[in-house]
Amino acid sequence: MPNWISKDGVWHVAKEKVGLKNNSKETIINPSEEGSKGFEEKVGPGEPFIYEGPDRAALFELFQADKSGDVTTLGEHFTDDVQMQDLARQRGYKSVMDYAKHFGYNKEKVEAKFKEAISEINTHDLPKKVAMLEAAQSGGTNTAGTEGHMKGGFGEQPLS
Repeated sequence: MPNWISKDGVWHVAKEKVGLKNNSKETIINPSEEGSKGFEEKVGPGEPFIYEGPDRAALFELFQADKSGDVTTLGEHFTDDVQMQDLARQRGYKSVMDYAKHFGYNKEKVEAKFKEAISEINTHDLPKKVAMLEAAQSGGTNTAGTEGHMKGGFGEQPLS
């Protein structure tokens, strides 16, 4: 599942760190971000390696959106949204930013929150196990007050 970080309506690719295995029959270079900085780790066939970089599922989604590779984000900035422009105009504001500031929009807070979120690295940890709920007995209870009724399924017919 792709991971994204949203900033003002524009979706940016999140970062991930995951252990992978080279399933090809050739030696490859680790495609992590470190590879672009001069460090090239060669990974032989069948060898495990650590990938750290942009979320691969999100990159594939971007590729599907535009196969040229020019698209780096999805979505639209809220100030460019036609519906937001109409709403701000209907309410008597000069711009969408004036409208947003009236309702508490603060660009510095948004920038700080975005920098914090984009620096987080998703490690795809397994979900934590939770304690089992107390299981109730199925089949109901005998409320008729007569003998011979069984709890649960139908089972064998009692001999009378």
